[in-house]
Amino acid sequence: MNLLIADDHGLFRDSMAVWLQQIDGDIRIHLADGLDRLTRILEQEGDFHLVMLDLGMPGMRGARSVKTLCQKYPAIPFVVVSADETPLTIRCCLDAGARGYVTKSSEGGVILEAVRKVLAGGMYVPPAASREFAEQAEFSERQMHLLGLLAKGLSNREIASQMHLSEGTVKQYVSKILRILDVDNRMQAGIQARKLLGLDNS
Repeated sequence: MNLLIADDHGLFRDSMAVWLQQIDGDIRIHLADGLDRLTRILEQEGDFHLVMLDLGMPGMRGARSVKTLCQKYPAIPFVVVSADETPLTIRCCLDAGARGYVTKSSEGGVILEAVRKVLAGGMYVPPAASREFAEQAEFSERQMHLLGLLAKGLSNREIASQMHLSEGTVKQYVSKILRILDVDNRMQAGIQARKLLGLDNS
């Protein structure tokens, strides 16, 4: 079994490699410390059973990079690993094609559970995020559209015009986004949105 751990924190990367050895007695683990190195390994090797992907390592641009990798290598299940526990971040990565999302605060046993579930063909969502997902399910597409407009700094009136909604409805959506992102105002939401959508360096 071939697994790839892509993370720029050497201690975490090495610890994960030790934990993952418990999955299979005949396991081969490749390591990468950034998106460029990850891409080179995928191009050279190609045949991986699973890739663990750090959302914050060099070269990554949020869920945008996750989507690019998932589209380029559709046969490989990607599991995002991140210190970011924001439900909307988790949702964006899963919507982008990741088969799982684990937080770096998770215990080793939890991470192993997530990896095993994905290797078995399932999807892993952190328990704390599951209820939030159920609450947001109806508005996922609109929320993501609105998030992109917030990232551009548009006002409620401008957003309402682009989304063909009333300003009152947009205000409700914005309030919900602020709560999900755990921020106090639109400016903070815009900063978080740009980071989340990988727009900081665009």
